[in-house]
Order: sequence, then C-alpha cells, then structure tokens
Amino acid sequence: MDNIDKRILEILQTDCLKTAKEMASELSLTTTPIYERIKKLEKAGYIKQYVALLDADLLGKSIVVFLNLTVKDHHVSKRTEFIQQMESLESITEFYHISGSYDFLAKARFSSIKEYRDFLVNDVASISNVSDIESQIVLEELKYSTKVII
Repeated sequence: MDNIDKRILEILQTDCLKTAKEMASELSLTTTPIYERIKKLEKAGYIKQYVALLDADLLGKSIVVFLNLTVKDHHVSKRTEFIQQMESLESITEFYHISGSYDFLAKARFSSIKEYRDFLVNDVASISNVSDIESQIVLEELKYSTKVII
C-alpha cells in the first residue's frame, strides 16, 4: 500500500459516494488507476463494505448503553455459545472481548429505558453463562467516528 492508496482510503472514509473521476481529479490522476486501486483495496480486504451512517436520534434510538459482562464458565464451548447468543441480539451494535474486571463489553441502542430494561431482563439475563452485568447509560455522546487513522 502506497500513499495514493492511503489517500483513496481517507477519501472513501469521508465520502464513499465520491466517484473515481472526482478522486482522480483530487489526486491528479486519471480515472482508470483510481478505479483499479479501489478494486485492489476491496479484494485485499482493506475495504470491508460501503454503508450509510444513520442518525440514531432521528430514528428514535437515542439511548446508548454499554454493558460490561462477566461469564461463569470460560471453557471454549461455553464461551463460544455465549458469544453466539450475544451476537444474535439485534440491539447489540458492538461487542468486544476485553481485559480487566469484566470479560466482555457490548454496546446497544434503545428508544426508551423500558425497552432497555426488557432487553436486559428478557434477553441478556436469560443467557445462562452470564454471571454479572454492569451497565452504563450514556448521558451525552461527545465524539463519534468510524474513521480509521491511516
């Protein structure tokens, strides 16, 4: 990956609808090499997918909750089962295996505290391998970015 590939990735992170022609003009190249480089970056896995970033507040999903979770049994099969159960929950938007006092961190969005409570009681608490749950409700989102610094 050279500096031109990095610039293409930076441009796409800002506006993935920008055309190869627009990028070529910005980078002082012709369209064909830009198009070929994008295809190469896609094939190599640098570009995972193209998505629209939605405004969760406008869609009524303004409550963000982080859940710290501890599991009872760390055996591979139990851990795998727990991960599959958590991944199947639609409200979970991000899910991480972490170090520290807890084993996992999940991020979820809800339209109300009641919706979150129902999710917690009916979905997460029903997963048998969960031994502890601690939640933090976000009061204010101060920074949000999907950008990867290259």
